[in-house]
Amino acid sequence: MTLPISKLPTLLVSSTLLLGLAAEVAAQTDTPTFYADALPVFEKNCVACHQPEGPDVGGISAPMSLMAFDQAKIWAPLIKNALVTGYMPPWGAHDRHRGEFKGERYIGEQEKELLIAWVDGGALEGNPSDAVQVSNQTQAGGTVLPDSGWWIGDPDLVVQFDRPLYVPDEVEDWQPTIEMPVPEGAHTEPRWVSKAELDPGGPWVHHIVSSHMGVGVPGRGPFTYPAGWGVLMPEDPFITVNMHYHKNPGEGTAVTDMTRAGFVFYEDGDVIDHVVETNLLPHRGWTIPAGDPNFEVNNSYDIDEDIYLLSMGPHMHYRGKAMRYDLEYPDGEIETLLWVPDYDFNWQFLYEYEVPKFVPAGSKMHMSWWFDNSKENRFNPDHTKDVVYGPATTDEMANARIYYAPTKTRGIVVGDPIPADVLSKARLAEDTRRARTELLDLSKDDLTWLTEDSP
Repeated sequence: MTLPISKLPTLLVSSTLLLGLAAEVAAQTDTPTFYADALPVFEKNCVACHQPEGPDVGGISAPMSLMAFDQAKIWAPLIKNALVTGYMPPWGAHDRHRGEFKGERYIGEQEKELLIAWVDGGALEGNPSDAVQVSNQTQAGGTVLPDSGWWIGDPDLVVQFDRPLYVPDEVEDWQPTIEMPVPEGAHTEPRWVSKAELDPGGPWVHHIVSSHMGVGVPGRGPFTYPAGWGVLMPEDPFITVNMHYHKNPGEGTAVTDMTRAGFVFYEDGDVIDHVVETNLLPHRGWTIPAGDPNFEVNNSYDIDEDIYLLSMGPHMHYRGKAMRYDLEYPDGEIETLLWVPDYDFNWQFLYEYEVPKFVPAGSKMHMSWWFDNSKENRFNPDHTKDVVYGPATTDEMANARIYYAPTKTRGIVVGDPIPADVLSKARLAEDTRRARTELLDLSKDDLTWLTEDSP
């Protein structure tokens, strides 16, 4: 059948409209939605922190929940920006290290592209029923904070300050050493620590150092040692912690802190093969010139016995730019253990190997730090000043903490008598720390010394 010429324009117009409508429907069908597409990616990569009343992670809390569409939609443009720039998910270790460290936070390229497409497509909601299966997977994946409120589960011991610590208006940088009393009868004999978690009172906590709990810095989660690895906590009426507070001074800036710590101990009958040791590996004696955008510092450390390297924790301050650990084996071969090309003071991770790494005696660890003391560094406190190694947050540090243990297994049965060398070493370490510092007496309210000139 042949249509009259007069009918063709109408038919063409109708066909074009139908094709356009079909294309629009197809486009809407293909456009990612929150519940069907974005939420599974969020729950896999983000909601460990971005959840309702999200947990503190080293004093940092996520500003919104990505489990809720209304909040995710509002934040959609910033989500895209964080993905494009690589700011989220925070991790630091170069992509070359995929699969090496526990708790890595790499997001797959396809997942990243899907989230960006969701934002570009208008951040559509979709059907809430699509989220049911996803939520079940999330619960099974362990990305939700346990009911205990601690990532380590139910602690065997919780300690905190005897009373809230007041950090006055005039304080900018303060590093008191404080006792956390152990509840009476809760720790009457040495115990082996399996897990430890620090719960800072807020973002003004620059860091926390304890011989038993490790180090707490912004963004760092709990310590969970591999089975058979542990730290001995001697019996003691209190735990000693060195706190480092940093905030903007001035009227109305005072804060009150109640930092806590939780511990999970090994049970009787468990076997401790490796007693964990740590070394800060600091490097001092350098000066970063004012305005220098790429100042490099290098140091080396000789390894004199066979060890298993458990983890590495780079530490710098606001001018920190990048950091690398290289290992030179006895035969001269060099391996990069950790490369952090874009260091972020707000996310100071501890990079723990999935399997502790064997390092033979005679090896040498080379450490390199890079600093940006220029005005282009938006976190730089003052680009016009030379900077040296120092304790204040506005100073700088070049530290390369490692956790490790000798390869020789100890076979210490928990509940049996503790070897004398292990017990004495643990007690000596704590006694030495306490002898080097003056404990802050929280029973005194007089803090006028904070504003007095040093003698």
